Amino acid sequence: MTITDFVAIGNEVSGNHVIYEPITDEENYAIFDALCVPRTTEGEFKKGSEAPFSSEGMVTFGEAIRLGKMDNYTADFKILTGQDAMTVKYMFEHADDFQVGERHSKDN
Repeated sequence: MTITDFVAIGNEVSGNHVIYEPITDEENYAIFDALCVPRTTEGEFKKGSEAPFSSEGMVTFGEAIRLGKMDNYTADFKILTGQDAMTVKYMFEHADDFQVGERHSKDN
């Protein structure tokens, strides 16, 4: 699944019209830097942060998608858990169940 595919599913479910425009990894890092997201997990996180993530993890995840590292489907999840994996469409349809933290900034 590409990011374009992901956005298309989100638009279908939500009725939105989000457009995906690719940016370079450095542009992506600049966005996270502007938001004061540490580049690695060694960085300083706000005490009690609801989303203690690093930009390196998010940028390299995008790189892995572009390089096709997520292209292979396996039945491993079902074999290991006995349950079907959730689809992206399901997650968009139940978006409130998949939110990380509150949806507003608490920074001063």
